[in-house]
Order: sequence, then C-alpha cells, then structure tokens
Amino acid sequence: MKLSQIKTKEVRDSVRKSRYKKFVPAFIVLFLIIVVSVCFYSYYAYQKEKKNSAKRTQQKIENEYKKTKKEVSTEKTSLKPWYTYHGIAHALGGLNGKHYLNSIDGFYSNYQKGYRIFEMDLQLTSDNILVGRHTWGNNLSDPLSKNGYPASYREFKNTKLCGRYKPTSFLDMLNAMERYKDFYLMTDSKSTDTVNVKKEFSVLVQTAKKAGKTEYLDRVIVQVYNESMYYTIKSIYPFKHFVYTTYKQRDVAFYKMVKFCKKNGIEGVTSPQNDINDYRMEILAKEGIYGFTHTVNNSYFTKEYMKLGVYGIYSDFMTPSEINKNYLDVYTPKFASRYMKTVIPALAK
Repeated sequence: MKLSQIKTKEVRDSVRKSRYKKFVPAFIVLFLIIVVSVCFYSYYAYQKEKKNSAKRTQQKIENEYKKTKKEVSTEKTSLKPWYTYHGIAHALGGLNGKHYLNSIDGFYSNYQKGYRIFEMDLQLTSDNILVGRHTWGNNLSDPLSKNGYPASYREFKNTKLCGRYKPTSFLDMLNAMERYKDFYLMTDSKSTDTVNVKKEFSVLVQTAKKAGKTEYLDRVIVQVYNESMYYTIKSIYPFKHFVYTTYKQRDVAFYKMVKFCKKNGIEGVTSPQNDINDYRMEILAKEGIYGFTHTVNNSYFTKEYMKLGVYGIYSDFMTPSEINKNYLDVYTPKFASRYMKTVIPALAK
C-alpha cells in the first residue's frame, strides 16, 4: 500500500518509520564496509609508500657508491699522513640521521663527502669473526641495542641495520681499502682486558693474512687505552699508527701518558669532551702530538674545542669542509681571513 492511500496522519507516519527501520541495518553495514575499505586502503598505501621509500633510500646509497667508485677509478688518489685531516668519521659515519651504524653504506656516503679517516667499533661474533658493532644487543637491527650476547656471523650479516643498511665486517673494510687507496681505518676496541685484546687483534691480523691484504694494515690506526694494551698489540703485529684514548685522567697521569706517547711515536691523543682544556692541549702541542675529541656534531662546539687547542674531532654528521672551515676560522688571524675573502678574489678578476 502506498503511503498516500493512508488517510490518517498518525498511521501514515508510523508506517513510514517502520519502513525506514528496515533499511537501517543495511545502511550501517554499508557504512562499516566503506570505513573498513578506507582504512584498509590507507594502510596499504602507507605500507607501499614505506616500502618505496626504503627502495629509494637503498637506490640512493647504491648510486652514491657507484658514483664514488667511478670518481675514484678516474682520479689519481694519494695517501696523505692521517694527521693531515681534522675530521674523523665516527663509526664509519652517520647516514640519514642514524649514527653508530658501522656500516659500509655510511662509509661510501662519507667518503664522497671528503672523509679519509674512518673510525670503526670492533666486536667478535660468537664464531670469532671481527665485525663493526658498538654493542651487542637483543635487537640486531638496532645499532644502539644493549644487554645482548654476540650473534653468529651469519645472523649479523643477514640483519639489516635500521632495516636498510648493510652490516659490515673488518674484511669488508679491507676490501674497501683495496679499492680506495687514500683512506685510513681507525679501530675502536671495546675491551682493555689483555686476553680479549690479544684474541681480537690476532683475529684482525689473521683476517688480513688469509685475505692476502696485510699491506693494508699499514693504513690501520690502532686506538689504545693504556700502555699494556699498546705492548700487547705491538707483540702481535708492528702496526705503524696509534692513537691513545684517555678517560678521566688526572693531570699527573695525563702528563705521564704524553711522555709515553712521545717515546713510542704515538701520533695522536683522543680525549672525551669533559677532559679537554687548554693546559692539556698545550702539553700535546709542545710534544708534537695531535689532540682530538669526540663526538661533535655542530660548528659551535667544534670551534670552542679548537679554541682550547683541539686539532680535530670525531663526528657523525658534520662534513670535512665544515670542520676545516671551523679550524681556519679559529686559527686564521682576522686580517688574513679578510685578505683571503676580499683581496684574493679581487686579484682573480
């Protein structure tokens, strides 16, 4: 029956409402289907964009690597004394805001930016392979994860850092040293115990020998923490370059350490930021030893430490050109700086 055929208004309204009620469940179901569809599509689009973003980042890294490889193959490279440089790439250099990666992807990117000294944190896997890792943690993908046990080499290599960056072994870096002839690799061991030090550096040397790459050990800068560690490593292999790293030493101990460095030809001393002062940097300068600090990621603090006498810094994200500019700003007299900026460009016109 049509509603128009019902003469009584109350009855007509009642029939209309009952008919509408029949369609309410269908409308609700339709609405839920639309909401679920929109949510599903949004999630799918997000995951697709996330995957594409990861691919673009990986492609960018690979392109940088190819570009760097091409540049190196076409240019003549010369190995300069390592203390020529004011910047050291910390943990092989940061990448896309991530640090402590110890990844060859970071190396490729920061080599292209001009770095020629790369520090690498070294750890032994459970099957005694030397790899780049700051700490062993429960999450291998997270380079800052802690409280874990050494993974196997296979587990280590099969787990991308932060989901995208290549885990890197010491052998990988020896292979890079073969391709790129003008950079140094600085070791950062995590143990000062004599037994562990002997084991770690024995593996390091054996890795180079098995690969037929012992010549590249001459471009390894060994970081030591005490005299005992120095003598232990020297007994394993006659490395040419050493850096002495200090932590919270009193001035008397610092002066004794400087004398030890001078006696044994140790070229640099690295101190944490809290230990930097002009008195200590002056002692180093008088003995012809280069002073470094870590880890600095902005120009303001770089200049402040350099004003105290620091020669160079370890950094995650600053470029070598930025670090060099800070050094020149601190050590170039103002009149010379004005001369370089105004007179020399004018003469070139």
